[in-house]
Amino acid sequence: MNIKSFLSALLPALLLSAPLCAAASPAGTEIVLHDTVEETTQPAQTLQEGEVRDWMRSIASPVPWLTVEDHILTVYDESGSKVFCGVYPSLELTDDSASPLAKALDDWSVEQSMAIWHSHVRTCSEEDRRIDGRLVTYYTDTVPISQWGRVDDRVISFFMEGSAYTGGLHPFPRIEAYTFDRVSGRQIALDEIVTDRTLLIEAIAAAFRTQYSDILQDDFPRGIMEALLIQHPAERGLTSFCWYMASDGSLTIYYPASVLTSYAAGDFALTITRDDAPGLFTGAYLME
Repeated sequence: MNIKSFLSALLPALLLSAPLCAAASPAGTEIVLHDTVEETTQPAQTLQEGEVRDWMRSIASPVPWLTVEDHILTVYDESGSKVFCGVYPSLELTDDSASPLAKALDDWSVEQSMAIWHSHVRTCSEEDRRIDGRLVTYYTDTVPISQWGRVDDRVISFFMEGSAYTGGLHPFPRIEAYTFDRVSGRQIALDEIVTDRTLLIEAIAAAFRTQYSDILQDDFPRGIMEALLIQHPAERGLTSFCWYMASDGSLTIYYPASVLTSYAAGDFALTITRDDAPGLFTGAYLME
């Protein structure tokens, strides 16, 4: 998917309720910062039966030929107090550094690194300390791989879920999703998977009625279709959906908390199979 397009649609909804950086201080009154930065790595989490999920770590790859490693960027102020922590993953093919996919994953990993090193949350930490001198607690920007979808000889698809915290009552969701063509290394667009925006919205609404029937009346009193049409305006085509391909080839559409309805309602993950909506899917990337 075009994640930048999706995030540009998501950001205004989050900014309505997310705490922002403090207002700039008068000229000449800013505190000079003397921060130190540390970057470490850790292996992805291999979940064993009964093991508690660590939401600051990525889930290990389901296949041996693809390696995941998490990077932890920590910033300390001059007193040694932590003021920012960012977490991002990198992906690498185990025995291949020359294929189009290997190069695409290298580029993707660099993009993840740059996004955390130049995180808006890190900037907020700096700006707020220049004004107030200290933080009540450190700020965080984390986006580990939280769910693997289809990973085979044709497709690599996964979902990333983390959070951004800049003070306030609770963190706000940070989500991304990517689907790569394993042969060419390019990112697969949603219009290669589904035929039509209207059919997709109708399928999502039907999935809501089946998979979240208990909350529709309370959280969507004017109907789920109205909420979906507001979130996915026609002029944005298929670029406003956060999606990935599940391991069985079905389509998963994800909405973080506060995007469709109240934060208290939580997030929504909708599964749409080819049997559910046979007219929705193209013939591309069929499961063998």
